[in-house]
Amino acid sequence: MMWRLHIGHYVINKLACGGMAFLVLNLINMATHDYISSSILSISLEQWVYGIIMMASITFDALCAIIAPLRGSKSIFVLSVWGYIVGYSLAVNDISTSWLSGLLGLGTILLFYFGSSIIRKYSLTSLVLAWIIPLVCIWIFKP
Repeated sequence: MMWRLHIGHYVINKLACGGMAFLVLNLINMATHDYISSSILSISLEQWVYGIIMMASITFDALCAIIAPLRGSKSIFVLSVWGYIVGYSLAVNDISTSWLSGLLGLGTILLFYFGSSIIRKYSLTSLVLAWIIPLVCIWIFKP
């Protein structure tokens, strides 16, 4: 029965990291006058954070659990390469912005990595970031 608690905590932690990344990307998007959503990405920020990068982060965690756990700078390096590849592969047909999409993937997946290490300690913060912040972002930042 304890494994259910661990899985639930893992899911809430990933959703909280998604909420934090979604908030940061929306703030950057607002500061750059919709440059990210109009020029770099062909999908919405919700699909980018929750559909692409969250799945890439979960896949990376699963691969590290199956193959060999990575620690420290090796984990950050491999995760950075994985984020760049995921971002780059989404814009492979559009040569002009493919490297920008790769950098956006790298930055977003690093937000997931550092967010999971920060949020892990605060349970109420993770609930707010997982459920309330995405709803507020959709309500405020979408016309």
